[in-house]
Amino acid sequence: MTTLTVTLKNEHALRLLEELEQLEVLSINATSEAQPSSTGPCSPEERTFNAFSFPTNGWKFNRDEANER
Repeated sequence: MTTLTVTLKNEHALRLLEELEQLEVLSINATSEAQPSSTGPCSPEERTFNAFSFPTNGWKFNRDEANER
């Protein structure tokens, strides 16, 4: 017996494997791995927020000019 890890790219591949399982050619033990990504949810211990700030001294805001745009 050989154990393989397979990444399914679409539902057709899953249906094909399920058909093979029905023929008792293989057995499926489904597991889901979380892919590491910077946009995914993280645990509360891993969450950090670093504020971004920059000096605005000397900047002028002309409301009339902004409204023209």
